[in-house]
This record gives sequence, C-alpha cells and structure tokens, in this order.
Amino acid sequence: MTVPVRSGLVAGPPRTAGSPRPPRATRTTRSSLRSDRRLGLVLLAPALLAFAVFVFYPLGRVLVLSTQGTDIFGQPAGSVGLQNYVRTFTDPAFGRTMLTTAVFCVGVVVGRIVFGLLVVIPLTVKLRGLPVFRALLTAPMVVSVSAGSVAFAAMLAPSNGLLNTVITQLGGAPVPFLTSTQWALASVIVVTIWGSLGFTVLLLLGAFGAIDQDVIEAAHLDGAGPVRTLWSISLPLVTPTLFFVVVTGTVEALTTFGQIQILTGGGPADSSKTLVYAIYQQAFGSGSANFGLAAALGVVLFLLVLGLSLVQFGVLEKRVNY
Repeated sequence: MTVPVRSGLVAGPPRTAGSPRPPRATRTTRSSLRSDRRLGLVLLAPALLAFAVFVFYPLGRVLVLSTQGTDIFGQPAGSVGLQNYVRTFTDPAFGRTMLTTAVFCVGVVVGRIVFGLLVVIPLTVKLRGLPVFRALLTAPMVVSVSAGSVAFAAMLAPSNGLLNTVITQLGGAPVPFLTSTQWALASVIVVTIWGSLGFTVLLLLGAFGAIDQDVIEAAHLDGAGPVRTLWSISLPLVTPTLFFVVVTGTVEALTTFGQIQILTGGGPADSSKTLVYAIYQQAFGSGSANFGLAAALGVVLFLLVLGLSLVQFGVLEKRVNY
C-alpha cells in the first residue's frame, strides 16, 4: 500500500477503523493559549516591575559605580576601568577581611545548626510544660538586632558588665570580650547565633514534629536505640530543613552588619571586620566617601553569595532526602 503525498508533505500511517482521531489545535484553543499568556504577563508585571526597580536597577548602578572614581564628596569623578577591583585584590587588608568573613560565616552557620539541634532534640519528648519552654526559646525572634546587640554590649562590658562581674565574684580576672583581638570575633559570632536561634528552633521543631511516628516506632521494634534512631532516621528526614538553614544562614552571616557595628565596630585592629563592614567603612566610615571602591567590594560580596549558593545547591542538595 502506497502512502499518499500531498503538497510536498508525507501523510502519516493510515488510520485503522475505530482508532481515535489525532488531536488538532483548533482556533479556539490557540486563542485560549494566547489569552492565558497575556493573563500570565499581566499577573507577573507587578513583581517584574518591583524586581526591576529594587533589584536589577540598583545592581546595574553598583556595577557602573564600581568602575568609577569618586571625589571627596562621593560624586562620580569619571571612569577608572577596573582600578577599583585591582586595588581591592592587591590590598593586604582584603585577604585578612576575607579570612575573617569566612571564619565568621562558618562559625555562625555551624553554631546555628549545632545549638539548634541541641535545643530541639530534648524538646521532641512529650512532657508537661514543654510548650512554655518552646515559646521561651523562640523569644529571640521578636528582639531586634540593635536591641539585642546593645543588651549584649552591656553584659560583655570589660569593667562593669554582668558576665565579668560574675567572673570577678568567682575569683577570676575580667575577660575583654569586646576589646581583645582574641575574643572580639568569637563574641560577635555568639551574639549572632543567639539572635538567629529562635528562627532555627522554630524550623527544626516543625521538621521533627512532621516525622511520621510510625516510622520511629517501627525502628524501636527492630531494636534501634534512641541514638541510632536519631542518627539513621530522624536526622535524614529533617535534612530538607537543615539544608534550608544552611543556605539562609550563609546568606545572613555574609550580610551581617548590625551586631558588628554595635559591639566592636570592626575592631580591635580589624579583628572582627567582615566584608560587609569593609563596604560600610569605605562608603561611610570615618567620613569616607569612596563609593567606587565600596561598590567594587559590593560586587565581590554579590559574587561570593551567588557562588556559595550555587555550590550549596550543587553539592549539599544531593544529600537531602526529599
């Protein structure tokens, strides 16, 4: 049997009796699809406009500003090409700042997860009065960064701070938590972990509470103890939440500013100066108005956040049990 050819097109195989006709895109269907696309664009327009005004335009301005010099009043003084980037990467202080940023970021992220798990795991036991403790442990969420940092600055003061007063009463020597290069960065890390602990606890409580108890009971019937059950069943089941905490915690740590400004001001001797605080110092600190160099540092920070996020989604997400 030959296949009929019409208008240069080869027809498909012959249709047998009783077989359904192939679907055809009617004029009504095409019109409906075009209408759906228009409706989708209309619904997306406000969000796209907001992104264009508050994200894409500022990012473009920063990219342009990073290639310009600035006068003493912070006004653009002509294009300097990539000199701001060359100056950034050749400055010996930039390496120390990046190292401080890395230590701060790792300390905050790991501390959030470790302390969050240490707090949440005991709260998974059904005992009377635990809802009260859960509410108290999420209380840091309602405390602003500035208020919490001021409170900790008073507690950690070297002479009359509450913590040093207790240490002195116990016969010890006062510890310069905020005025020593050995303690300043660690103190800021602890305060930052405290400030984010409430949100972490809230997320982990929801994750552990969503675990099917039949799975836990089946593990106990198979002879698994509490530690084995926690390590082999509970923790793998909450890995999506842990992954979320790692990603958001990394971004939050890389952009932390308030605690550093209030507690240490980046000191002493730049021991607690992170990349964000270096941007502030170049743009506004001590009467500086070097917005070109600050913009170059901002681009570096943007690329750092973007790169770490891509690595986390490319590496860590493969170990997440969805």
